[in-house]
Amino acid sequence: MKRTQIYLKEKQHEFLSKESEKKGISIAQYIRDLIDKNMPKEKDWGNNPFWNIGKDGFSTGTKIGSIEHDKVIYKTR
Repeated sequence: MKRTQIYLKEKQHEFLSKESEKKGISIAQYIRDLIDKNMPKEKDWGNNPFWNIGKDGFSTGTKIGSIEHDKVIYKTR
């Protein structure tokens, strides 16, 4: 696991505190559960257009596209 820190509004913290107490779990576990519930599953990644970039044969037509992508995309050469 990775440790992280976030700042919450008072109402957000109250909500998390009440909901986690109802379930008998820590606020941290409740947050992890919320993330897991909303995070795409690996099997769904293939349906996400972001992960399909380039599968249609997209090409900039130049070999320096990955190194100097801004110059290629915005044609600032």
